[in-house]
Amino acid sequence: MGGVPSASPLASVRRIVGAAGRAPGAAIPARWQRRELKLLAHFRDRWAVLGLAAAFVLALAVYWPGLTSPFYGDDYRYLLASRDMSWGSFLRDAFYPWADPAGSEIAADHWRPLSWTWFRVQYLFFGEEPPGYHLTSFAAHLAGVTMVWLLGRRLSFHPAGVAAATLAFAVHPAGFESVVWISALSLVGFPLALGGLLTFMVAVDTPARRRRWWLHAAALSLLTAGLLNRETVVAIFPTLGCWYLLVGRRRSPGDMRAYLPLVPYVVLVAVYALVSTWFFTVRSDQKLSADLQSLENGWLYVRQAPVPTSMEGNALVTWAQQGLGLAVMCIPLCAVAARRRVLLALSLGFLGSIVPYAMFNVGSGPRYFYFPGALFALVVGSATTEVTPRLKGAFRGQHAVLASRAGLLAVAAVVAVVGNRRVDNFVERVPDVQQQWVNDLKRNYPQLPDGGTLYVTNVPFRMGLLNGFVLQPTVDYLYPEGTHRVKMFYRVDLEDVRPWLEPNDRLFVFGEQ
Repeated sequence: MGGVPSASPLASVRRIVGAAGRAPGAAIPARWQRRELKLLAHFRDRWAVLGLAAAFVLALAVYWPGLTSPFYGDDYRYLLASRDMSWGSFLRDAFYPWADPAGSEIAADHWRPLSWTWFRVQYLFFGEEPPGYHLTSFAAHLAGVTMVWLLGRRLSFHPAGVAAATLAFAVHPAGFESVVWISALSLVGFPLALGGLLTFMVAVDTPARRRRWWLHAAALSLLTAGLLNRETVVAIFPTLGCWYLLVGRRRSPGDMRAYLPLVPYVVLVAVYALVSTWFFTVRSDQKLSADLQSLENGWLYVRQAPVPTSMEGNALVTWAQQGLGLAVMCIPLCAVAARRRVLLALSLGFLGSIVPYAMFNVGSGPRYFYFPGALFALVVGSATTEVTPRLKGAFRGQHAVLASRAGLLAVAAVVAVVGNRRVDNFVERVPDVQQQWVNDLKRNYPQLPDGGTLYVTNVPFRMGLLNGFVLQPTVDYLYPEGTHRVKMFYRVDLEDVRPWLEPNDRLFVFGEQ
């Protein structure tokens, strides 16, 4: 259930005490007991801090290639709105898009008012310089890593479990786009949500009523701020509920008062769902569905947890994902059999966190794994906490302890190298290619005639998604003078398009001009 102190430093202290003249089997004096505990706490804190520092360093190694990548995709939508809209219009659109759904510039598809506001604040400082935006996104990732570290300590993980959880979230490469892509700045909401979960745990364990109320208020505030950054922060609530019901509850299950602490959090989710769907005039069934595809999506995310790769064509990788994915699904059963409530709560919470992503019918892919990745990291930390004492029993000695820690760091370093290569390849294939498109367009057409249409083809794949949804705001941002329509067509239709060109129209064939 709780963390198991490291035996080696305590044994070392006992040997020192024995060498000082204590007879074998004699009771340890109280002052020496206090000194042992003090030395042990110092040892645990030292390794915990070193684990967090290692996680920071390896996270930097993973995301280093993305810190200078250019704008791409939806970035230009938010750049355009930040440049051209007044603060009043911008905030009205961000917080109240239902007031004018047809004229919404930034919140037409998602209600994330704090995310949009945060982008606008960044625009004041960084303008057209991408590194500043990337640094704030990376800082948000480090904040999430720190929250996982704090949660591991709060859950009384073994020091090795704290380190395993922290490193797992820091370097897990499946959801790297949430950190690399500037438009995914809504990841800021997840450290807030993890902070809300941590504060909720502290509140439940606090005996003083007044302080407990204040802590619950703080937890609700953090979770609300998280939801206003990104709707998928709802992924945190299954873990919150499972932890409380299985670990934190202090009353009998038959006592209805035992469930009162959960009521404000259920109300928060209900109110948020009402505001973001009915008021926003976006029905939940337009983006969520429960069908066979949902099960397939859920299985995709379960397989991405232990083997985060998109190499589905490789037979060995496929078998590894299938086998380890089944192992992940079996963790709750193992936790029940072993009577490990913390592991049971965290594993059920992780599986519950992927349900909203599995039901999301607009798209699926490893890049959506970022939020569940933090909860999976806590499962890893809890499992490590349960396994470590048994490993110590099988492999005695200080060298075995050091070898296990070195092995943990080595595995994290290997995963970090894999993540670094994945980030580097992504930057080369997506943002750099779109930046080349932008550079070629500006080189061929330093100015565009007002009122004309820009016909484009050979558009990079990501830019062409959803019928070239991002092309219009990109061109509008690049050419602020006048109005210019953008139409995308297939390269094979080039000769059919030429006769339609008007005097103010322009033709851009990417890669051929």
